[in-house]
Amino acid sequence: MTRAEKIDLIRSRPQLSVATLSADMGNQNAALQTLKENDVNLLHFDVMDGNIWPNITVGSPFVAGLKTDLLKDVHLLINKPKQHIDSFAKAGADLISFSVEYTAHIDDTLSRISTHEDILRGVSLNPGTSPSFIKNHLDQIDYVLLLGVGPYSGKELFLDDIPAKIKTLLEWKPELLICIDGGVNKTTIPEIAAMKPHFVVSGSAIFNNENPVENLAFFNNAISA
Repeated sequence: MTRAEKIDLIRSRPQLSVATLSADMGNQNAALQTLKENDVNLLHFDVMDGNIWPNITVGSPFVAGLKTDLLKDVHLLINKPKQHIDSFAKAGADLISFSVEYTAHIDDTLSRISTHEDILRGVSLNPGTSPSFIKNHLDQIDYVLLLGVGPYSGKELFLDDIPAKIKTLLEWKPELLICIDGGVNKTTIPEIAAMKPHFVVSGSAIFNNENPVENLAFFNNAISA
């Protein structure tokens, strides 16, 4: 699928980008099949190395190992993301985003993603980061992840500032895709859906019990309302 086709798909209706790390790690194929059968097009990967965020999650071999037609949405929450772009591209990433707060050369990292012409280029902004931080880079950016939680904020949510950030970003670049990530659950999804993002990331709220199909229906209905 080309970059343009991926953008058109995401724009066609509000999307869920679902992480399966909280599903059964011994049976990821079952989780992928559940997503595919329940109107999900994006598979989300939070890649953490324990330096920026306290957790350590998965790397490019895990991304490569999941065989699926879902678009692989890779979020690099790591130091020096530029060094790892090529390995995630080779692993089949369709979207790659990175934390601008911890990236010394934002333009160089975006340019590295651009060498893989069919991959969407994204950045993420922590709750305390102003959109002005990326204003001069927007010509290279396809989508922005607005985070509702920060690396060390625990369970504290920062959703109140997101609508203003969305308004500002879309004034600067109307064709920009907006994603909201962090703190997405059944309680917050109505508020988040009202902000009209193009896609929303969730994981544990989908696979937190034995009813992921029911949870997916709930979230899909909420973002489509």
